Amino acid sequence: MTKRIIFFPFTNIHTAQLKIVLTFFPAFEFLPMTGDFTQKPHLQACLGQGEILPHFLSQQLLTQMEQNLEQYMAWTRIHKGNEGNLKSLLKDTPYFTSESDVTSIKSKIRHGDDTKTMNKSLPEEGMLQQDLLFLKMAQLHDEQIEDIDLALNSLDTNHDNLILNLRGLDRSSNTDKETYENQGNHPNQNRTREHLAEPDYKDQGALMTQQRICAWSRCMAVIGKLNLENENPLFITTSQAVFDYLSANCKDVVNALDIDKIKVRENGCKNKSRWQQQFFKDLTTVGKGEGTLENGLAEMKDQCHFTGQIKFGIFSGNDINTLFNCSDKQISVCLIKLN
Repeated sequence: MTKRIIFFPFTNIHTAQLKIVLTFFPAFEFLPMTGDFTQKPHLQACLGQGEILPHFLSQQLLTQMEQNLEQYMAWTRIHKGNEGNLKSLLKDTPYFTSESDVTSIKSKIRHGDDTKTMNKSLPEEGMLQQDLLFLKMAQLHDEQIEDIDLALNSLDTNHDNLILNLRGLDRSSNTDKETYENQGNHPNQNRTREHLAEPDYKDQGALMTQQRICAWSRCMAVIGKLNLENENPLFITTSQAVFDYLSANCKDVVNALDIDKIKVRENGCKNKSRWQQQFFKDLTTVGKGEGTLENGLAEMKDQCHFTGQIKFGIFSGNDINTLFNCSDKQISVCLIKLN
């Protein structure tokens, strides 16, 4: 595979997203707001297997971003209990510059200075720090939501175990488990048995979608990992909200593919690697307008039961060029899900 496959616009990828992406593609590029994966052992394992190609931040960028984050958090602590004033400041100056650190802000507020004077035009380095800070805060938010979802899913699992024990059923028995689920007891009744261990994650792409895309694409370009003037990578996302936003806000859209139920390979399937190669080849063909995907994969026969959803759009025009910080380019975006 020579065409780049880039996961966007998130800097956090939770376990459910990771499973989806690696079901469809053998490897992908990823922009984390970290210098390594030491705090993410599951991502470190994927890195070792060549499944994730991360664009880690340099130590200099990482240090500056963490300092800015600490200043921002200190700023919010200063204004805790004064949400009205904080909202006003956030609106006028959403990120820190060299002239808007905690000490300077306190001084300006004390002397009644107009906070709008703090919102100045920033050079490229200042804009990069703004974007990095935004993406870091978005990552922290997404991680917190993931932790909450995992906790809620754990409660569901504990509830199921308690009911099974009270009824004298054995969770390890497929017969007992099917009896329990068929009676409509499972909170995720519409999901397949293979998916029951996974929480239903909220789509974080619905929060500040435009800002996520713009900040992500600018960061990738500034750190030298994205040059849309000279290449045409495949952007992949698991966020319906992100794909819908692009579709709704770009006038020039080619809906190259929309399949609600396509058979995919399960982990451990001997045909998975071959299927992924064929899938990517056919996807590239569809992107060029030279064929369809449905017929190319339906012929593969095995015992896999997983199905997925795929939407493939080709976006162009001023709106998409603004979002991706480029000019006169077509952007290929693929939405992937597991049913």
